[in-house]
Amino acid sequence: MASAREIAALLRLDYIEDTNPAPPRAPSAMFQFPHAFRRPGPLGVACLAGLLAASVLPTTLAAQRERVTVRMESFGGTPVTVPAGTTAREEFTQQALQITLSQRLVRQQGNTIVLVGGQWRAVRAALPRAPLTNRPGAVGDAFTSLQVATAELMLLRSVGDRHTLVSLLRPGLYGDAFRVEGAAFVDRIVSPRTTIGAGLSYASSFGRLLPIPVVHVLSRPSRRLLVDALLPARGDLWWMPRKGLDVGLNASLVGAQYGLSETQRIAGSDALWLANATVGPQLRWAPRGGKWQLTGDAGMTVLRRLEYVRDGRRVADLAPGNVPYVRLGAQRLF
Repeated sequence: MASAREIAALLRLDYIEDTNPAPPRAPSAMFQFPHAFRRPGPLGVACLAGLLAASVLPTTLAAQRERVTVRMESFGGTPVTVPAGTTAREEFTQQALQITLSQRLVRQQGNTIVLVGGQWRAVRAALPRAPLTNRPGAVGDAFTSLQVATAELMLLRSVGDRHTLVSLLRPGLYGDAFRVEGAAFVDRIVSPRTTIGAGLSYASSFGRLLPIPVVHVLSRPSRRLLVDALLPARGDLWWMPRKGLDVGLNASLVGAQYGLSETQRIAGSDALWLANATVGPQLRWAPRGGKWQLTGDAGMTVLRRLEYVRDGRRVADLAPGNVPYVRLGAQRLF
């Protein structure tokens, strides 16, 4: 099993004085992306096969990630195209609150890492609504709440000295619809400082369900610099000037396909495609140098999707413009 210094180097908790750090092994805190199955398909079978195969492959692995995460985000206002026969506020705005809990189980002297937990995310958005029947033309409280509540099962298992198998299943409610998310990929240590992986997910990262290739890069060019990317969901560049302080740049793509209740449907829709791609600086700070960290990032959206659909076909595109955003949170590491 990797030493505590190897784990710290991997997790960017602080910069490491060792000028020849151990090879990056198990990815950490890299699975914050919404991938989804509408029904069990080829990837679902692959994930289950990965879980079964990993249970019989003896190797060594170390992994760590956030135990508790609380994060709030807010996007600026922008005009949108309102479908005919609906009412809406003058500007579309969006806020979200996300809470994630995880428990780590280490098996076979660190050969296998199992993470079990759950996530709740609430999005509050100024979406169009059907006019109030008792007050024609009135908008009323036009904010709509879209919620996600999921369980999570993640298994990391090394295969030989250079490979790590990663499998993720995340069943839960996405708006008014139940489905099982999933992804599977394999990491390979290509040098003492770099790990690269690839796999596949059936995902709603772009706001709609699509088969999406996954590419993972974890590299530590120097003791103060870390590159950590899980494409297309996110990419992070971290600089660690001192213990307990990390600053960097982030690019993220966060989206989901939400099932809509009867009261949320407009223009004959049954689902909403919602996604935001953002770019901006970020910060992590441990005030006392411990496991609790304060986090923050801000910047601009570069791509956005906000579409009502029925049976997988678009019926209304609200076409929101790009706006500033800010995210603030706190997290506790294992």
